[in-house]
Amino acid sequence: MTELGGEPMRIAVTVEMDQRAGDSLRAVAPNAEVVLLDRDGGWSEDPGQLDAFFFSEDLYYLPEAAGAFINLLDTTPPKWMQTASTGVDHALFAYLLESGAIVTNSPGVHGSTIAEYVFAYILSHAKRLPLHAANQADRQWVPLESVELTSQTLGIVGYGGIGEACARLAKAFGMRTIATKRRPVSDDFLDQHFSPDRLHELLAASDYVVLCCPLTDQTLNLLDADALAAMQSHSLLINVARGRVVDHDALGEALRSGGIAAAVLDVAPKEPLPPDSPLWELPNCQITPHDSCHVDASYLRTADFFFTNLTHLIRGEPLEWVVTDIELSDPSQGDV
Repeated sequence: MTELGGEPMRIAVTVEMDQRAGDSLRAVAPNAEVVLLDRDGGWSEDPGQLDAFFFSEDLYYLPEAAGAFINLLDTTPPKWMQTASTGVDHALFAYLLESGAIVTNSPGVHGSTIAEYVFAYILSHAKRLPLHAANQADRQWVPLESVELTSQTLGIVGYGGIGEACARLAKAFGMRTIATKRRPVSDDFLDQHFSPDRLHELLAASDYVVLCCPLTDQTLNLLDADALAAMQSHSLLINVARGRVVDHDALGEALRSGGIAAAVLDVAPKEPLPPDSPLWELPNCQITPHDSCHVDASYLRTADFFFTNLTHLIRGEPLEWVVTDIELSDPSQGDV
């Protein structure tokens, strides 16, 4: 059935998500009342007393729409919210939990998409594509030495769904894979497991380091000056975790001094990264606007998580992937 207590279920999604997956939504809940949130923060009708809200990825780059939802939290928060992300350390999620709403996440949903992003930059670095492009622009025929990925080591900090997807691609290139995770793990894609207290050992052994860990009290500024000093001078650091996992001041110094070769940042301590950040000016630092997972297939996979839980809700069954705690102690300091 698609009613709760005799009243039509009220479900809110963004207009953009409705355009992508609205037909599927109405197939799952044909009798539901669908309330739409547009990119300018306008609601198609009164958003009060919502049974469900899908905090889809588009809200991360629609500030007016996100602001309208934040305002809703102060009045009549939805009973349940499904987030499109695995991580729930954004300040907004902490506030939602404080409101008493149920929050569910989407574990591992972006693994393959983000792993492709990671390897796009690993290959660009190994094959020196930026320098080739610069030489072409200067009409210079300059043969370059590059790196073969076979036998190179990929160090993965945080071995969850994204980390495993990165390891899977690494093995296809013949790379050695090592990773940190609190609990021992054994699978076909990982050559060696390191406990978190052996982070520096992993960093020292890696040619490429990808950060995939959640932001918690334990991982805040995890890559500080000492950790960066443990890395090899030719190594590439890629952060697809959260911006505040890395001490940006220390990173800037490591990049300027040659302590590490280069960095790729898809996240920042404060988003957007402020224009006055010195990292923008460093030629060996590449910055993308937290869009490594922005592909149509990824949007539809996150919608599938929502529809699965919506079906549970309709049937009166327990929801999956319920978030019971947020480890970051101060929600006001979450990535924004």
